[in-house]
Amino acid sequence: MRVSEIVRIDSRGRVTLPSALREAVGFSEGMYVMLIADTEEKHVRIIPFADPKAKLVEFHLAILDAPGALAKAASVLAENNVDLLATTSRTLKRGELAEWIVIADVSKCKCQLTKLQEEICGRKAAEKVEIKEIST
Repeated sequence: MRVSEIVRIDSRGRVTLPSALREAVGFSEGMYVMLIADTEEKHVRIIPFADPKAKLVEFHLAILDAPGALAKAASVLAENNVDLLATTSRTLKRGELAEWIVIADVSKCKCQLTKLQEEICGRKAAEKVEIKEIST
């Protein structure tokens, strides 16, 4: 089903989503959404991302560029009940260094973020872990 509405952008660049649209896609107050702009097509997509109770953080891990290295780091996050919402990884130096960037919900994490950081490095799942809270 397709629902469409025409709305105005206010002086601060905000758009109010009409209730029919919010209900149709399941948006609720406080929910996190992802905005994706296609500059060539000149359109923006709004995608439900996380519920209002989520505590979003960005993990930036420097990992060994070797088979299983990313899986080892992911296992530590899974064991601590970290919900991965979006990830991207890339090799920085073939056979030596890669990076893994993760957006995650840590609202149900079993430990403090500093302890999680120590555990990831302690298990040699990553050489370096930076954690930044996402506040919107």
